[in-house]
Amino acid sequence: MSSAKKNDVKPEPSSMSYEDAAEELEAILQCIDEGEIGLEEAMALHRRGQSLVQRCRGLLDAADEELRQLSAEELAPADAGDGD
Repeated sequence: MSSAKKNDVKPEPSSMSYEDAAEELEAILQCIDEGEIGLEEAMALHRRGQSLVQRCRGLLDAADEELRQLSAEELAPADAGDGD
């Protein structure tokens, strides 16, 4: 049985790491693709999957913004911060 089918209490996507959210999303996709679940469970998994996708996108966007800021700092003139 796929981990997406378990009745375990899952953490809120907002508290999950990118890796954990992506792993659970993969399990949900596999479970839905197998087609061996009912409509209600498929819809619940779809809603959970949407939340996980939002979490992953948010984390990726934050990482992208941090990289942009770091790159901008590296490209700034070296003497811009010197008072000499």
